[in-house]
Amino acid sequence: MKKLLRLAAIGCILGGIAASWLAPKAIAWYFTPPIEMALNCKAPIEWALHKLQLAQLFGTLAGGFLSAVIGMILFKQKEENLPQAE
Repeated sequence: MKKLLRLAAIGCILGGIAASWLAPKAIAWYFTPPIEMALNCKAPIEWALHKLQLAQLFGTLAGGFLSAVIGMILFKQKEENLPQAE
């Protein structure tokens, strides 16, 4: 159980790092802020930062979930390969 939790924590960290690196590029490429920027740029910046926070949250959760699933599959295979004591 400890190994699985450690693996999930590592996946959360790696997912958060990946999202922090990729999300700004995706936001700049894919999205257009719904508010036009005139003299005040506060609203578009708030919008973009909100999208960044959502992407980081999703990346962290997805990384933890995927690493936990992979860990469960790997640990289950190891348990199946162990010899049975009679």
